Amino acid sequence: MDSYVEVKNLNGTSGRVPNGATTWKEFWENETGRKFGMCSCKDCTSRAEVGAHVQKSDSTDHKWYIVPLCKADNNKASWEHFEVKAADLVPVNE
Repeated sequence: MDSYVEVKNLNGTSGRVPNGATTWKEFWENETGRKFGMCSCKDCTSRAEVGAHVQKSDSTDHKWYIVPLCKADNNKASWEHFEVKAADLVPVNE
C-alpha cells in the first residue's frame, strides 16, 4: 500500500534547469532509476508529464522536491494542498 504526503506546488520554477539533466523529468528519472508512469497525485489516473516542484505543506521541512505530475495537477495553485506518493518525492538541492 502506498504512503502519501500532503504537498503544495511551487509555481514559477519551471525555468530553472537541474544540474546534470536537461529537464526535471530527466532529473527525477536519473535520481530514482525509474521511468515516469502515472501521476503521483492521489486518486489521479492520468499519466505523469512533468517533474513538478513541490514543498511539504504540513512540515517545518522547507526543502523543494520533484515529483511526477500530470499537467492538470502541476497547474494547481500554490495555496492548494494535495497528496502525492511519498516514495516519489526527490529532494532538490536549491
